[in-house]
Amino acid sequence: MKTHGASAYVREIARLHETVRLLHQLDRWVQEVRPDEPFCLDASRVESGQGVGLVEAPRGLLGHWIRVEGGKIRNYQIITPTGWNASPRDSEDCPGPLESALVGTPVADPARPATVTHVVRSFDPCLFCTVH
Repeated sequence: MKTHGASAYVREIARLHETVRLLHQLDRWVQEVRPDEPFCLDASRVESGQGVGLVEAPRGLLGHWIRVEGGKIRNYQIITPTGWNASPRDSEDCPGPLESALVGTPVADPARPATVTHVVRSFDPCLFCTVH
């Protein structure tokens, strides 16, 4: 970041760096697994409560939120990586990550905006297909 600033190149390098860091951490996590111990709750017996599940998916953060009332699901929400990456402006008019990255991106030939596609792909390869 200090050398190249925020760019598609830096986002791709960051993904590679994160992969290497996670590979080293995986061995520690696998050693913590206890196959004979329960690892989840039987949700069919939950009368009320709420939960959140967040996971780093290949395209970014994936979030699930649930609220149970009276033994029934009252609300269930999923926010996909594309939803985070291409989020609209917030209540304070701050742009989402993708919009922020696109602002000021030089486009030499508007008929062939390759730099725009590089920025979009660096956030979310699947979103690029939609933009294309």
